[in-house]
Amino acid sequence: MRDLTLKQAAGQILTVGFEGKKLPVPLMGALMKGDVGGVIIFRRNIESADQLRALTGAVNGLKLKYPAWVAVDQEGGKVQRLSENVGLERLPSAMEVGKMSEAETREFARGMARDIKSFGFNMNFAPVLDIHTNPENPIIGDRAYGTTPESVTEHAIAVMRGHLDEGIVPCGKHFPGHGDTSLDSHLETPVVGHSIERLREVELKPFKAAIDAGIPMIMSAHIVMQGLGERFPSTLSPVVIHDILRGELGFEGVIVSDDLEMGAIIDNYSIFKAILLGLKAGVDQFLICKSQYLWENLSKQLVEEAKRDAEVEKRIFEAAERVISLKERFLA
Repeated sequence: MRDLTLKQAAGQILTVGFEGKKLPVPLMGALMKGDVGGVIIFRRNIESADQLRALTGAVNGLKLKYPAWVAVDQEGGKVQRLSENVGLERLPSAMEVGKMSEAETREFARGMARDIKSFGFNMNFAPVLDIHTNPENPIIGDRAYGTTPESVTEHAIAVMRGHLDEGIVPCGKHFPGHGDTSLDSHLETPVVGHSIERLREVELKPFKAAIDAGIPMIMSAHIVMQGLGERFPSTLSPVVIHDILRGELGFEGVIVSDDLEMGAIIDNYSIFKAILLGLKAGVDQFLICKSQYLWENLSKQLVEEAKRDAEVEKRIFEAAERVISLKERFLA
């Protein structure tokens, strides 16, 4: 184990969003003190190309023991933070990309990754590994690369490889598969009744293929897998995260939560409680995307809890080790 204090380890597992077009002074201080390990930037933070580069430059220019994530959601289609606002053309949706050849998809992803990198980002929360199996799905739809495991696998892995070609960390999402839900987890808690046999035949196939192809990070979904006997959202479920993703699929990379401020989580748990449950389930990194006050004391709370609970302390160090190892691989 590297020379890492408990406080530094607790900070490494948090990636946060913020308001405004400049890096807030409290967040700058949190990054420098090690209370936070990275930031995620949204359209609300972007005014122009020059302003965005100044913003990411403010993060990348900090003297830190370990580099900070500077992350973005740049999928294409309805989810793209960088487009006309920074002088780029709008990108096609994943479903449109899925009509390309595999080679064309990889080259498309390389161009997208180069653009992301040119604006100071080092991580992209893409590709989507969900399969569009439910036409009534309010959140995935054309964010998926296709309607079958095979089409999603082919194009999502090409997108992953295009990012890796350009040195951008890709993150596959949303495990164990958000494609057949009828509710939006930003607002409510979707419930999925599929058995493990169905998941193995459909939803898990793109994730398994991405793992075998070397994807470094996977994002969890805030969906309740009722067919597995679960009552917790997958982000907080040891069955989904530890037993299936780590155990059955053999994923050894970083597992990151979807935003903990989404309704499926924050309407039912405090952020602190969600992080404790997520840690025990096997999640390594947590996204808190909007409200600055929600993360300000979390590092301190985590340290205090770890001093009382040896399991929490062990999981914080394990999670931080995975996060830092990935940072050293790509950001050093």
